[in-house]
Amino acid sequence: MMNSTNHSGFSLIEVLVATFLVGLIALAVAPMMLMAVQTSAIAQEMTELTTAGTAQMEILRALAFSDGQLTAGGSITASNAGYSLDPFNGDPDRYVRWQIIDENATRKRITLVVGVRESIWGNPRELTIETFRTDLQ
Repeated sequence: MMNSTNHSGFSLIEVLVATFLVGLIALAVAPMMLMAVQTSAIAQEMTELTTAGTAQMEILRALAFSDGQLTAGGSITASNAGYSLDPFNGDPDRYVRWQIIDENATRKRITLVVGVRESIWGNPRELTIETFRTDLQ
């Protein structure tokens, strides 16, 4: 007869308890993972908006003060021909709009808004950039 006092391995109860604990930890971590994905998507979208806005603002700032493209006009709330890129880069959800205001004979205020109508996550987003263009001549 053999004596079976030597047990090796895990019992079914130990495996079930370990599985339950791993599942509980996974449930606790899931909301953090979801928030990390959401935050990353929003950050990527805001980076893209910032890059697009900065690029368009640099184009406007590079124009000569007397250039016709710097004529006062435009709107940051609606797209106007000559003062907007809508849709932007072929994406109907993205737009760039700018408004130029003559403050006096030698100074213009340029306000630019870059936005997305349908965000990757959450509400639509807009980014506003403002600068002044001065005639130094």
